[in-house]
Amino acid sequence: MKLTNGEVGKSYIVASIDGGCIAKDRILKLGIIPGSTITIKRKAPLRGPFMVEVNGSDVVLGRGIASKIAIVEIK
Repeated sequence: MKLTNGEVGKSYIVASIDGGCIAKDRILKLGIIPGSTITIKRKAPLRGPFMVEVNGSDVVLGRGIASKIAIVEIK
């Protein structure tokens, strides 16, 4: 499942990062790496940005970048 399909308030494990080298590099520099835990804190309406928490920090991601992050729900 992609991060864009996740639910606000739930935590997920980052499974993989899709996309080209530039997109992957940007995501990795934000501390979002495969195996890390990510929590969706807010989704803006009308295809707006996402606010997520990763490694104790809030990060805002555009929908295009968020769509490149594959996640697995923590059960």
